[in-house]
Amino acid sequence: MKYSTSTTPQYQHSLVKSLLLHLAPGVLVTAAFLILRPLLDSSGFPPLFAFLLAILLVDIPFMLGVMLNEGKKLNGRLSLAGVVRYRQKVSWKTFVLVFVGAFLLVYLLLMLVAPVNTFLAEHLFSGLPGWLFLDEQTQYEAYPKGVLVAVFALQLVLTGVVLPWVEELYFRGFLLPRISRYEKWAPLLGGFFFGLYHIWQLYSFVTVFLLGTALGYIVWWKRDLRLSISLHLVANVAVRLTFLMAALAL
Repeated sequence: MKYSTSTTPQYQHSLVKSLLLHLAPGVLVTAAFLILRPLLDSSGFPPLFAFLLAILLVDIPFMLGVMLNEGKKLNGRLSLAGVVRYRQKVSWKTFVLVFVGAFLLVYLLLMLVAPVNTFLAEHLFSGLPGWLFLDEQTQYEAYPKGVLVAVFALQLVLTGVVLPWVEELYFRGFLLPRISRYEKWAPLLGGFFFGLYHIWQLYSFVTVFLLGTALGYIVWWKRDLRLSISLHLVANVAVRLTFLMAALAL
């Protein structure tokens, strides 16, 4: 699949349109999750399974659909040509240096703000049902090993690999260039909107906001979307692997 290497789209989104396009997939997937969870309550699977189905059936199709529809308007067919930007390729040496430096910096930032997330979860969002905190491992103790291995394996593939890829195409490759008129503030705005997109886990807003902002600035700086895709994918895979390995060790 070929992509345009141009960094400036033919048109810009209004701030309201950009906000809506950031929020829509998050609102829809959260609604789907809330609908599917009670329906699957008696299935013997944890709530995470309902969330993964919502990602598979709603979130990913919505983002791909918006981009492909835009491609159809531009090219007369379903295509990402001219839709996804920031496709310039830096040298492999630059890629490795930026990747390693950015990974260490982002990891340090996320560790520093971890107490903020804990505070928000315990004070502002303490009234939410426990099953909404999908990363809380104690909720999985009641499920058999086979179920957990299957669900965490699906999570690894879906939200560890596929979703980060699609999110980077959508948020950093499609939406970010269309607010490029804000120049150096565009990645900050995009990061804020990206945090709001994760409406199902607003207790982690600070972490997601920082991650989205960092990825946005890296892409805005080097114009190479491969950097944000790789960083996002590695970070998600590392977290999902810990869950799968813990289940396998039971």
